[in-house]
Amino acid sequence: MAVNLLTAAVLLAAAPLITAQDAATAGHDCTYMQAIPRPERPSDWPTFNFDGLNWATRPLLPAPDRLDLCMDQYYPQSATSGIQLIFMDEDVDGDIAIAKLNYQGTATPVMHFTSGRNALLGAVIRQNEVGEWYIYVTQSQDFEEGMIYYLFEIVVEGETLVASVALTIVNIDNKPPRIEAFDACQVDELGDARLTECVYNVHDPDGQISTSVMAFEIISDRGDEDTFYIEGHVDSSDWFTMTMTIGIQQSLDFEANALHIFTVNALDSVPNIGPASSASITVLVQNVEHRPPRWVEVFAVQQFDEKTAQEFTVRAIDGDTAINKPIYYDIITEEGDDFFSITTLEGGRNGGILHVAPIDRDELQREVFRLTLVAYKYDNRTFATEANVVIIINDINDQYPEPMQEEYRLSIPEETPLTLNFGDQQFGFHDRDLGENAQYDVRLVSVHPENVASAFYVAPEVGYQEQTFIMGTVDHAMLDYEVPEFQHIEIQVVATDRMNSSLQGIATVYIDLINWNDEEPIFETDSHTVNFVETVGAGFYVTTVRADDRDIGDRVEHSLMGNAAEFLSIDEATGAIVVSIDDAFDYHRQNEYYIQIRAVDTLGDGPYHTATNTLIINILDINNTPPSLRLPRGSPHVEENVPEGYVITTTITATDPDTTAYLRFEIDWDTSYATKQGRETPAIEFHNCVEIITVHNEGNTGSANGHLIVKEIRDNVTIDFEEFEVLYLTVRVVDENTYIGDDSDEMTFTIIIVDMNDNWPIWTEGTLEQGFLVRENATSGVVIGSVLATDIDGPLYNQVRYSIQPIRDTPEDLVHIDFTTGQLTVGLNHAIDADIPPREYLYYTVIASDRCYEEPEECPDDPTFWETPGEISIYITDTNNKEPQPDYTQFQVEVEIYEDAGEGTEVVQLVATDQDREAIYHTVSYQINYVIDPDLRRFFAVDQDTGRVYVDFTTDAVLDRDGDEPTHRIFLNLIDNLFSEGEGSRNTVAIEVLVILLDVNDNAPELPSPDERSWQISEGLTQGVRLSPDLHANDRDQPFTDNSRVSYEVVEHRAVDRDIDVPDLFTIITVPNEELWEFRGELETTMDLRGYWGTYEIHIRAYDHGDPILDSFEWYQISIAPYNFHAPEFVFPLTGTTVRLSKERSANGPLVTVADTFLESLHATDEDGLYAGEVDFSVVGNAEAVQYFEIDNLGDNRGELRLARTFDEDVREFQVTIRATDRGTDPGPRSTDTILNVVFVPSLADPTFATDTATVAFMEQEVNVETQQLPLAEDLKNYRCEDDCYSIYYRIVDGNSEGHFELDASTNVLKVVRALDREVASSHQLVVAASNSPTATPTQGSLITVTVNVREANPRPIFVRRLYTAGTSTLDTIGRELLTVQATHSENAPLTYEIDSASMQVDASLETVREHAFQLNQQTGVLTLQIQPTANMHGMFEFDVVATDPAGETDRADVKVYLISSQNRVSFIFVNTVEEIEANRDFIAETFSTAFDMTCNIDQVTPNTDDSGVALADQTDVRAHLIRDDIPVPAEEIEFIRADTQLLFTIQMALRTRELQLLDFVTDLSPDESSDASLITIYVLAALSAVLAFLCLLLLLTFIIRTRTLHRRLEALSMTKYGSVASGLNRAGLAAPGTNKYAAEGANPIWNETFRAPDFDAISDASGDSDLIGIEDLPQFRSDFFAPGDTSSEPGFSEPAGVHRDLPNHSNNFGFHASPFSKDFTDRQFRRN
Repeated sequence: MAVNLLTAAVLLAAAPLITAQDAATAGHDCTYMQAIPRPERPSDWPTFNFDGLNWATRPLLPAPDRLDLCMDQYYPQSATSGIQLIFMDEDVDGDIAIAKLNYQGTATPVMHFTSGRNALLGAVIRQNEVGEWYIYVTQSQDFEEGMIYYLFEIVVEGETLVASVALTIVNIDNKPPRIEAFDACQVDELGDARLTECVYNVHDPDGQISTSVMAFEIISDRGDEDTFYIEGHVDSSDWFTMTMTIGIQQSLDFEANALHIFTVNALDSVPNIGPASSASITVLVQNVEHRPPRWVEVFAVQQFDEKTAQEFTVRAIDGDTAINKPIYYDIITEEGDDFFSITTLEGGRNGGILHVAPIDRDELQREVFRLTLVAYKYDNRTFATEANVVIIINDINDQYPEPMQEEYRLSIPEETPLTLNFGDQQFGFHDRDLGENAQYDVRLVSVHPENVASAFYVAPEVGYQEQTFIMGTVDHAMLDYEVPEFQHIEIQVVATDRMNSSLQGIATVYIDLINWNDEEPIFETDSHTVNFVETVGAGFYVTTVRADDRDIGDRVEHSLMGNAAEFLSIDEATGAIVVSIDDAFDYHRQNEYYIQIRAVDTLGDGPYHTATNTLIINILDINNTPPSLRLPRGSPHVEENVPEGYVITTTITATDPDTTAYLRFEIDWDTSYATKQGRETPAIEFHNCVEIITVHNEGNTGSANGHLIVKEIRDNVTIDFEEFEVLYLTVRVVDENTYIGDDSDEMTFTIIIVDMNDNWPIWTEGTLEQGFLVRENATSGVVIGSVLATDIDGPLYNQVRYSIQPIRDTPEDLVHIDFTTGQLTVGLNHAIDADIPPREYLYYTVIASDRCYEEPEECPDDPTFWETPGEISIYITDTNNKEPQPDYTQFQVEVEIYEDAGEGTEVVQLVATDQDREAIYHTVSYQINYVIDPDLRRFFAVDQDTGRVYVDFTTDAVLDRDGDEPTHRIFLNLIDNLFSEGEGSRNTVAIEVLVILLDVNDNAPELPSPDERSWQISEGLTQGVRLSPDLHANDRDQPFTDNSRVSYEVVEHRAVDRDIDVPDLFTIITVPNEELWEFRGELETTMDLRGYWGTYEIHIRAYDHGDPILDSFEWYQISIAPYNFHAPEFVFPLTGTTVRLSKERSANGPLVTVADTFLESLHATDEDGLYAGEVDFSVVGNAEAVQYFEIDNLGDNRGELRLARTFDEDVREFQVTIRATDRGTDPGPRSTDTILNVVFVPSLADPTFATDTATVAFMEQEVNVETQQLPLAEDLKNYRCEDDCYSIYYRIVDGNSEGHFELDASTNVLKVVRALDREVASSHQLVVAASNSPTATPTQGSLITVTVNVREANPRPIFVRRLYTAGTSTLDTIGRELLTVQATHSENAPLTYEIDSASMQVDASLETVREHAFQLNQQTGVLTLQIQPTANMHGMFEFDVVATDPAGETDRADVKVYLISSQNRVSFIFVNTVEEIEANRDFIAETFSTAFDMTCNIDQVTPNTDDSGVALADQTDVRAHLIRDDIPVPAEEIEFIRADTQLLFTIQMALRTRELQLLDFVTDLSPDESSDASLITIYVLAALSAVLAFLCLLLLLTFIIRTRTLHRRLEALSMTKYGSVASGLNRAGLAAPGTNKYAAEGANPIWNETFRAPDFDAISDASGDSDLIGIEDLPQFRSDFFAPGDTSSEPGFSEPAGVHRDLPNHSNNFGFHASPFSKDFTDRQFRRN
């Protein structure tokens, strides 16, 4: 202001004279220099010509032009005076010429100051080398602190004019601003973006020129610039001081960051940076109450014993931690749970106590309680936090198993297997405990009579809580009414708690036996044998066979069975037997008789018992009887691992009545097997584990005992319970001297293996290796985990118990293990320490033992026990419970450094320790507390990890000992767990370090200005090219020393106009000139510049080699012109992309997708820069695509694909090739093609059904049970859709007026929601519509008519046949499949089959086996024989089979199984495969049944065999029997039918409808080939007559006649094939004359498959090598030879006198023996030398 006033005064004084002066005296208008803001010098700055002017007219002329100097007009005042105005910027260094004197003299002009002091200006007048005089200002001026106006006169010798100079100093912006920020800023959290109340003053000596344009920036390494902003304000009354206000751009969060520290820089117009231009601002975020409490101590689950009071501490803190209000507590429980309460500890800051009253779990029958803990602020319950917790009550074993009834009374029939019926009374116990405490064992205890409990069983034997049991008889034979003490029985049922045997419940059962006819007549012996000669006559006393019956009042009647009454008689009461006729016995006819004596009791109304006894009458002893094997009653129990030689049993007996019998026992391992839990055991584990030794009784080789002895199968391995529990041995006894008939008998012997404790507990996989964790200082009882071991022994020895032992210096009692469960818990309270000494793991040996710890009487018999140790480790989770401690022995708290210490200079190395174990807790971090002294941030930093305190300049400020701060006190924090890892807590310790600065001096070099240097190069440059011009950095230090020796380096590259990562593109080479002491730097490329077009800035460092090294940095610009290296790359579309477009909406504008959005624009990228990266698009290639599409290029490497013309199709696909071409010029443009698949679909089309009708079915009377999927509609809009498919909605539009149906709108799934009634309507018709919205109006194609059929409500099984029949004979074996019953179900539900035992009706001879004769497979319906039929069985079994579906519906079918003999068998021979026969099995049986008017039952289907016994693949033998009037049809009657050739032809024709070819069928009575000799003769004569007739007709053709004649003669000489041409049956030719291949199996020794017989006529007799030579010498061909008796005939029946049925022939099927010859005979080789 003073300057302006003074200047104005001068101008006013000079104004009267100005108008009188010549314009040539005018100067520049310099007022622009004082304008705010100051503009640039005007572009039309004039140039003046002062030629011809002298000192008197223009004393002062302009000095050389400078921007910081301006000479204004000259104002003459008089002839002797004038004023020249000059403006000069402040702060101009060096000697500045401000004016030239228009004076050429030699005398030095003189200056006189009238205003201002020349001492401050330093103005001098100097003459240069050419004689020109200039006024120089030699001292820099300061507008703010010095003079701002000088006025002085210049007197020149010889001139009268005294020139005055008015020099105005112009203010420039050259002083840095100063921020005054002494207090922290406090701002409330939350709220919107706003200005805060934090206002700070900013001073700038430059005044308005600076403050009017002042800006502020926030510097933060934590992103505070995104949170805060600075707003400045200037008051025009004081331009030197302004304010800055802190503003927030987003709401603050106290919890996330309670303290913000950042730097604010004040930037004036230059900007000028000073020490105070930056200020560290601390913003303290104020907590605003809005957070609910936060739990810090709470549990999720607590578990404790019932009937105990408990207290648990919980604690929450105020979520607004800075407010920290007291917290009160409440509880929310389920209704009725009044066991829980909670109290707040006094003050509300120490938590609350949850109280739990004693809970009786047994009374409540409940162990889990859920409650909610509520923590709320004491004065505002709306701020509340809930915690859901679960209380689990452990059951304690305090309840005994209480019987449901104290007494039970009932009556049962004696000796009857049954389950006791207690009527309406529940039979059971109730233990109200839980888990293992609620388990109890149930057993029976005899009260009266002794040991009666063993006759009963109770099941199950283990109970749990409230459970009912069943009780039944297991040894019903003990329950004998005839034994008086058993007539009234008393038994106690005792339930004993498994965990506490003292807890017992007892119920008493009183049983009265009911007498009934349960005893059978019993003979004194099993059989009677008598021997007498065949000459005995009538009246001969044979023996007495008597039976007695134990039933009280029962009388036994005796009778003879069969035809024995024809030659014997028996006394009905005494059983005395005598011969009734003479000549009844003949040695040559029969040598042994088995007479069956029947004994029948007569007590009651029936049923009566029948017993039979055998009277054996021996006439002649011949060894032809098979041995008989008998096994001991019951199955022996053998302990596992018994040693080799252990005798299992010696009571396996075998007998053979033949006097020459020699018995030997053996085991058939091929059919023996073993099981483990119902599964078969591999043979290797039990084969040869036992052997049987034959011991003959007292030298009788026909009677022997088998001693079963244990053997080792491997070294030290005998019988192992873990491999098998039951061993089923096939024991066979063989009579080695058997002459004829079966030489062996075999039975299955079952051995029960008894488990012993021979296996040790085994740790389950991974149980010892699992990671156990425990928290340091954990409280006692905290669960750590659990271990588990198993024992493969049986239940008696597999109970595992656990113990634990510390190892490896692990302290005692830190961890406990549950004895039974293996659960690991914390032992001593707060005793686990991870820090002192450091300990990561607790190491233990855990021991799993199968030792019995119960009372001795409760333990199993085997005292052996095993213990398996295992090692575990438990990781201790460290907690941060130790504070950092400085180690002052390793660093000083007072240190000295030089004031010129450079960036990173170490000040002090701090050392601190922390005794926590874990790295995150014992790792100490170091921080400087800048909050106490913000100025420390400008000079010092500390390495957070190492504690190294070092010099860190964050501003332009430097350490200056000579200033105001010769020392600096650094406030530091030692912090562990800096990032709050792990549990989150951390500890802080504060220390101080005093830094004392030492004084030094230094010097520095200078790089040229960036305005003076730049480079323009090509992207095509390669590596190693040097750029021009070079750089020269001048160092003002002393030449020819290291202080001025300059080197260069490239520090950094950065892109100006591209956002890329820039590698080191250039390096700089230092080029020295030692003579001139000049060092220049030349840039050189370090790599090919391809891809790096654009403008870059390169940061270059110039540094000297002094001590210390000083350097300077500058950024220089390098422009790299682009080169066209790359072709465009498509962003959209990528090759193969498919787009679906709307045909209707894409016709006259931009293409529109089916989703009703515009198609994305074409887009490509090109890595080349500028024009080389600009792309245009076009359609190329496919002519159809070019015809229908065009592209508008939109710029920015984008284009729009458009449809050029329309088409008629609803759906049409195009393959469009789009080319992207860039605009590169060097070396030229490049292009890329992509293929876009375009699919147009009609977006306005509706969904349509492929068919207009559909049919489904539902069960009547069912609602929401089943669903039916209806056909789905097709929507053309969804053609080839993926993510843009239209939804299809389905609804019923007609036919559902009664609301029976509901349709899923999205899946078209139909279900019934209102019950259907088939009687009302058997079907319904619905019309279903499909549309794209739930309410759209459907079109005709969108409708489908659905017919709903109503199914029957009660489906049931129906047998395919009402009657199933089969037959069995003594030849059948146990396990033979007799028949298969089959039922169908209207709903195809799975069926189960069972025999209705109550419907079983049998002949008296079958009464003893009726209950177990058959087994019916419940799933397949296969009926299997479970008994071995014997010769004394006859009649049939008749019973019902029941088929049951899952709903319990049933159907019944009648089954009849007949006892047949060999005389009822018939074999049908088919020329078909077995598979073809099996496929038509029912058809064949039905065909024969219809043709014969009988029931045909097929017994077996097997392949037929050829002459050598080899099975024929194309022939099948079907073995069957025929039933009429429930009686098997004998062979004689079948043979009669067989003679009916017309009937057989009819049968063959019927069978051929199924392509079945019947070859023949035969019985035991079918004649052999010799019986048909007359028929063969007739065929031979007919053939010869035909040959003679043929020869007579062809006499003229001699050659042909001769040939034919020879042929016929050959045929005549050949063996005529057996068979009847008229019957159509074919007989195969045989090698053995007189044999019939098709006799019943076993009847003909030639064709019997069970043994090897010689081919009797395979060798020519004429050649002398026939097998039959010498056969006539065998005893079998003697006239007095009789074969042994027919063992297959029923014992006790004899043939009529004079009839010898024992001789093997076709009639008796060779007695079902393999051969009439011995095995020695059949194995012999007959040769005659």
